[in-house]
Amino acid sequence: MSTSQNLTGGCLCGAVRYRLRGEPYDVVHCHCKSCRRVSGAAFVTWFTVRVADLDWRGEKPVLYHSSAAVSRGFCPHCGSTLSYRHESDPEEIDITASSLDHPETLAPAGHIWWEQHLIWGSPAAQQELPVYQRSEA
Repeated sequence: MSTSQNLTGGCLCGAVRYRLRGEPYDVVHCHCKSCRRVSGAAFVTWFTVRVADLDWRGEKPVLYHSSAAVSRGFCPHCGSTLSYRHESDPEEIDITASSLDHPETLAPAGHIWWEQHLIWGSPAAQQELPVYQRSEA
C-alpha cells in the first residue's frame, strides 16, 4: 500500500504530535507480553519508519526503558503509547498505528510474537463474538 503523502498523528490529548515522511513498512500486530502490558490491550499494531523520516511536534514523548535494549515513548500527560525503539536498529522506530490521524491508511500484514498471544485475542476467537455498532450501555 503506497502512502507517499505525509502521515500525521499524535496522542489522545494532542500534546505530542508527529509527521512522517517516507514509506511506513512492517505493519504488524504484536502479541508480546510487554506490548500487551504497556497498552492494556490484547495486542498493539505497529509500523516502522526510519528515524530520519519522523518529526516530533509539540511536546516530545517521555521515554521508558522497558528492558536494557528497548525504549518506549509515551505522552507525558495522557499516557498514550506512541513509539518503540530497539538499540539493535538505531535508524528505525516503530509507531503505534492507531495513533495516526487516519489509521485506516495502513493495513497490517501479519502477527508477531504469536507464541505469547492470548487465546481470546486471536482472529478466530474474535469472529465468534457478537458485534455491536456502539456500546450497549
